[in-house]
Amino acid sequence: MTQPAVTFQIKQLEEHFNTRLFERGHGRIALTAAGLVVLDYAERILSMSAELDIRLKEMTGQIAGLLLVGASTTIAEFLLPQTLGEFKSKYPLVSPRLVVANSGAVESRVAEHTLDIGFIESPSHLPTIVSDVCCEDELQVVCAPSHALAKLKSVMPKQLVQYPVIIRESGSGTREVTDMYLEKEGVRLDSLNVVMELGSPEALKGLVATGLGYAIMSRTAVLKETRLGQLVRIPLAPPLIRNLSVVYPKEKFRSRLVNTFVQFAKERLAVPLEA
Repeated sequence: MTQPAVTFQIKQLEEHFNTRLFERGHGRIALTAAGLVVLDYAERILSMSAELDIRLKEMTGQIAGLLLVGASTTIAEFLLPQTLGEFKSKYPLVSPRLVVANSGAVESRVAEHTLDIGFIESPSHLPTIVSDVCCEDELQVVCAPSHALAKLKSVMPKQLVQYPVIIRESGSGTREVTDMYLEKEGVRLDSLNVVMELGSPEALKGLVATGLGYAIMSRTAVLKETRLGQLVRIPLAPPLIRNLSVVYPKEKFRSRLVNTFVQFAKERLAVPLEA
């Protein structure tokens, strides 16, 4: 909609309710107390409208409709594509839509009901979210074949402080789980020689391949590169195993489509990838 059209709609709403819904001033706009009430009811009305549409479609016995899925970058890039493709093949009337972000952002959007479900790499932190473990994932040290660590069969956390490291951004599930692991094993985070922070697993792999430093990544993210000899994976001792989880809002109607996809994804993701 154009700005004049939006302004006209807002004016009509304010006239209908005979109250101001927005505070305007100093170049800013904010909801009034009445505006917050209207917003709450509007969101509930839209949610019920969507639920009605889904329930009526389900009466035909078909699994169909829009499926809004959020996933952290590692899961979205290396685990979910095949699962989504197989699900679409099995249920052609479904229209999946995948949103990729870090775990914190995915969880927030699920809590806001702008995503049906999300897949995250770190523990859930929001009380309005239900979290179910769907599979396990191992994080390992990844480096270039020429790196000193590449000769080791396993590496202890305290050995890592000797070498430059490239890490994921704050808010990343991989970053959170790695930080917790290192602190538990007695490694102070400020003792790490961090040379760069990146927000993409692909960018991380490209930089690690130059020999600039090592990274701690999901083994599933580097299967192709290790097979081709471009990168080397070294297990941590003790191993760093994390749970990957599917999250969805508490007390929210979940369609048969969403429930079917969750079950389908759990079964597919639980199958270990080739070493």
